[in-house]
Amino acid sequence: MAVFVGIASASPTLLQERQGSGAAASGDGPYGAVAVSTDAALADHSIYIPTASTGTTKWPVMVWGNGGCSSDGASNARFLGAVASYGYLVIASGAPGGRSQTAAAMMTASIDFTVKVAGTGRYANVDATKIMAAGFSCGGVEAMAMSWDPRVKTIGIFSSGLLTNYTAASTFTKPVVFIIGGSGDVAYQNAERDFKALPATTPSWKGNLPLGHGGDLFQPNGGKFGRAGIAWLEYVFRGNETAKRYFLADGYKVDGWQVETHALDQLKPFI
Repeated sequence: MAVFVGIASASPTLLQERQGSGAAASGDGPYGAVAVSTDAALADHSIYIPTASTGTTKWPVMVWGNGGCSSDGASNARFLGAVASYGYLVIASGAPGGRSQTAAAMMTASIDFTVKVAGTGRYANVDATKIMAAGFSCGGVEAMAMSWDPRVKTIGIFSSGLLTNYTAASTFTKPVVFIIGGSGDVAYQNAERDFKALPATTPSWKGNLPLGHGGDLFQPNGGKFGRAGIAWLEYVFRGNETAKRYFLADGYKVDGWQVETHALDQLKPFI
């Protein structure tokens, strides 16, 4: 069990070969291993939900953009299933095995869907007031485009940085986490630039591991990249004390992150 209880990316084809399209069940959280599923009402997306009962526990939401803006919503199934196993609804742009391209509008569609279905059927526990937009590489650029959506509370950037709008990050006010693969990451320079451009008052955490583009996100449960991402969700949306210590009390050092922050002590969890 875990510690809690772009720049333009490589081509979509190369990323899919590295990521794979494996949708095997994954997750070390308390609510069971999770595999990718679908919903006819949002047919061009992939959905991950807890497999074990969460009782009355509410599910915050993460909407996800894939590397290469690939439309294979199962390409990061190991990490996304792990997120869901902690009691989250996860919606990735693109159906499982998709071979085309996504756009930021598909992430907006995920958010629209979340708001519509929250509290109904298999989404009875969904809390649509707690949404994180996140993504890997090109998908991270799509996530940053959600910064201006008032329904999104926080942004997650995995090996990514803005492509052409070099000043947009200076307007970000929502909490943001950068999870980057060190100087060998093709997105490193853009991510560093965007982090430096953030307002000093925007709560943010940037961690680098010298693992290259995407780090170990494709390992079981998303590896250390995934552990940091889940910790951020648990801290921001549940105020989990262990997750808080991961960021504010040097808990991240056990995983070897090189860290910079802005105003992180000012972050107030959405609980």
